[in-house]
Amino acid sequence: MEQTRTAALGAPDRLAAVARYEILDAPREGAFDRVARIAATVFGTPIATVTVVDADRVWFAATEGLDGVTQVGVEPGLCASAVLADGPYVVNDAAVDPRTLDHPLVRGELGLRFYAAAPIITADGHRLGTVNVIDRTPREVTDGQTGVLVDLAGMVVDHLELRLAAARAVRAERQLRTVADLRAERSDQLAARLRTAMASVRDHAHPDTCQLGGRESCPAPAELKVADSWGDSAWACPKHAEEVILQVSSVFIADESLGGLAAFKTR
Repeated sequence: MEQTRTAALGAPDRLAAVARYEILDAPREGAFDRVARIAATVFGTPIATVTVVDADRVWFAATEGLDGVTQVGVEPGLCASAVLADGPYVVNDAAVDPRTLDHPLVRGELGLRFYAAAPIITADGHRLGTVNVIDRTPREVTDGQTGVLVDLAGMVVDHLELRLAAARAVRAERQLRTVADLRAERSDQLAARLRTAMASVRDHAHPDTCQLGGRESCPAPAELKVADSWGDSAWACPKHAEEVILQVSSVFIADESLGGLAAFKTR
């Protein structure tokens, strides 16, 4: 039984889900603190916590009435067992319940006697932790109280999904900004090359107007020559030259004396 529990806690897909939400060792968040306070109020217990169960520790994302404690071990009986439960997990008297007799929080200074928890389960079925309440005296609970625990665990999942979506949006924005900066840098570099190329071919014979205007033609003056790796070349205005070079990777500024493909081969 213990081997099965340990394997379930250490399952790679579960631990990947825990890591995905980036909550372990994160700074305290008001949303989780409120969940713990509500749980303690509903049950009338001095202690309530929101936990995340890692492979080798139970980390407290929020605590009510349990100051100074950030994590405990994964001994069976409490959070490390409750996270694997299919529904509310209740220990009315931990001193006589065989699931919790040997747990350090029961035998130690805390003297835990009552424990009730609901597992925090993601929409794709991964078990992250628990919302739980604790007391030093045995207690009974109602279905309504355990139902609140389940709802609070669902609220934790909702908040985690919002956090994850926000983090992904920020990363995406940064990536877009990086791409935009790179494009701007490339555009600036290209503009400098275009100016140099236009100056070098200004006195060479060439068409009066841009040849890259398409069916409607472009009346702008042709100022430089572009070519592709197949050897096709055309005279273009700076606007159309920049457009085609940025959009078609095989197009480059041609050397007037060598022509398109020859210049490409000897660049």
